[in-house]
Amino acid sequence: MGAVRQVGLVILGISFFTSIALFGHVPRLRSTPIGWVNRFMWSIFPRWLFYIDRRFTGGYIGPLISGVGNYLMNEKHPLIMAFYLTLVSGGLYMFVKDGWQYLSPVHRIFVPIVGTLPYITMYQAANSDPGFVTLENHERALRAYPYDHVNFRPGVICRTCHLRKPARSKHCSICKHCIAKHDHHCVWINNCVGQLNIRHFLCFLGATNVFLTYGVYLTFDILQNVFMLRALMPSNTPISSLPWSIYMHLLGIIIVEEIYIGAVFLLASLTGILSYAFTIYHLYLIWAGTTTNETIKWSDWQDDIKNGDILIAESDENSPAEDDEYDEDEICRHWPKRTTQLFYRQDPANVTELPRGFLWRRVESLREMDNVYDLGWSKNFKDVFWPQEL
Repeated sequence: MGAVRQVGLVILGISFFTSIALFGHVPRLRSTPIGWVNRFMWSIFPRWLFYIDRRFTGGYIGPLISGVGNYLMNEKHPLIMAFYLTLVSGGLYMFVKDGWQYLSPVHRIFVPIVGTLPYITMYQAANSDPGFVTLENHERALRAYPYDHVNFRPGVICRTCHLRKPARSKHCSICKHCIAKHDHHCVWINNCVGQLNIRHFLCFLGATNVFLTYGVYLTFDILQNVFMLRALMPSNTPISSLPWSIYMHLLGIIIVEEIYIGAVFLLASLTGILSYAFTIYHLYLIWAGTTTNETIKWSDWQDDIKNGDILIAESDENSPAEDDEYDEDEICRHWPKRTTQLFYRQDPANVTELPRGFLWRRVESLREMDNVYDLGWSKNFKDVFWPQEL
């Protein structure tokens, strides 16, 4: 059982660091072990290294570490893509080497088909345009979504691109562009996820889920119905008659004996849980009419609401008070949802005079704030899978 333990620890380690990469940035996980480890890995631990370097080498190693860290964090590189493809290719090799002979003719047809899906969808997602905002499509990008006057306000100029930032956009320091409806920069595809390619990103996640699910099914079937029955079970003894403890013990022995098939089963099982969780999270974002980037912004509002800093009022107009240099409604007439809410940040310990003409009250919950980008789940999904072209 020592071999099972070693293989399990390696796979658990891979799964753990994969979970940090997938979920470490999620606002709701800031106060969880995943959030703590994420901060330790990217903030606290590097500071410790620099302190030790200054103390014992006079800062000799620091610039080298900083250069490597800057490349890994702030430049486009294929290292994480290579890691993903290594896991997929290695898993396929181990499965085919020891498991192909036990497959039925039907599965021998489907394995090559399912096995190519991660490669095809990754290529599509990695090489797709996420929605780069350029001089040529800038006006169309401005017309895609209205400003909500909460997380996105008109008239803001990108300090790098020197273009007026469209609503829901964000400048990516790695891709060196403003991205329309920016969700996040995904290291797994070495590309941003935005307005034009989030559908390809979701197809990549879906293909990974299918690949892992099929792998778990096939490896478990081989481990149980081939090796366990052949090597360990008395003849004509149904597996269902075994006590759970004995069944798990026998399964562990089989995983040790058939290390390739067992390793693929464990790896696909554990990483499959993470892949499904990440997919469900992004489907939830679509259902809620938001993005990863906007979720971070809403999380900041949530903190201010808890501190009692946010006041709300209703305006008499069909949209918030205009604070831009142009008529917003002329730019984005097609959007069906507007808000009449006005918000004001005020520190309770430093009360200032509020704008007159409105009845102000303190916001008690984030649910009181309108999200103009949430049009209902069906229209939200349509906006993702059939986006406006730029």
